[in-house]
Formats: sequence, C-alpha cells, structure tokens
Amino acid sequence: MIFRSRIQYGFTLIETIIVIALSTSMMIALGSLIYSFNTISVYQQASMRSSSSASAVMRDIESLTLPANAVLQIYTFSGVTYTSSSTVLVLEIPSIDNSGNVIANTYDYAVFYSVDTNVYRLIEANALSNRSSSVKKLSSTVNTLSFVYDNDMDFTQISIVTVDIQTQTEAKQEIISDHMSEQIRLRNH
Repeated sequence: MIFRSRIQYGFTLIETIIVIALSTSMMIALGSLIYSFNTISVYQQASMRSSSSASAVMRDIESLTLPANAVLQIYTFSGVTYTSSSTVLVLEIPSIDNSGNVIANTYDYAVFYSVDTNVYRLIEANALSNRSSSVKKLSSTVNTLSFVYDNDMDFTQISIVTVDIQTQTEAKQEIISDHMSEQIRLRNH
C-alpha cells in the first residue's frame, strides 16, 4: 500500500488576512509617528527662528548702545528725522579707527526702529570712522520693540536703556512667540 501525502504549499485565507491586518496596523503606526515627528520639527524650527531673531536684534542693539556716548533726542539721517521714543532709539557713538581705538571728538550715529514686523538699524558713520554707513534689516519676525529710558525728561542724562523685544512666528496656524528684555548701560555711566 502506497500512501500519498499531500504537501501543502502556500498560505490559507486566514493566514493571509492576519498578515494583511498586521501590516496595515504597522503602516498606520509608522504614518502616525512620521506625522508627529514632522509636527514637532515644524514647531521647534519656528520656535528657534523666533528666539534667534530676538537674540540677534538684542545683540545688535547692545553692541552699539554699550559704547554710545548718549541717546539723542533727535537726529536727521539722509533727510529723514528720527526722534528717540518708546519705539525708536537714536545713539551717538564715538567713531573708531582701524585698530578699534576711539577717534577724539568724532562721532557715528545709529538709529533702531521697527516698521510692521521688521526691525531696522541705520548707521551714519563719520568719514574718519572704521564703521560704514548702512541700513540693515535685523529681523522680520518682531511683534513689538520698545525702549524705556531711565530719564526721558532730559536726554542728556540718560544712562540706561531698557530694551524689550517680542517676536512671533506662525507654524501650522499657531503663533509661537519669544520675549527678551535687557537693561543696557551707556559707556561712562
């Protein structure tokens, strides 16, 4: 008597359904993980943009306020008059030579101000100065920029400027903001 055994090759319908269900579950989990990672990454990038923008503006203001002789009440740059206020800072800065030494009785002038979400810095340099005259956009994400002076009645007596910056960026219809505030003492005070 010869027994023939039937060797079965392939999968049953139940096994195939189980494999498809497991594969689908794993694909859904992987898709959710990628979506979550992408969302977190977008928020972190927006937060970093907002924070670095506030830091860059603060560093630039600090770099010219620290060596400044005075906060000027009013100054005219290329035919446009700027007045120091809670939203504008006008500085008189000693000119420097190529070695970084102060040139006696020679001054450069700088103004910081914002228009909409942009912050600008203007410099008008003396012909002898190593600084160059320029207009530079420092940021495009500023919500508010304000200046508070320790003596706003007599600008010749100002020794401390408090700078307050709030930046905002949008990520996936949500606002991400950053806030910085710093007191900067003018030189010789």
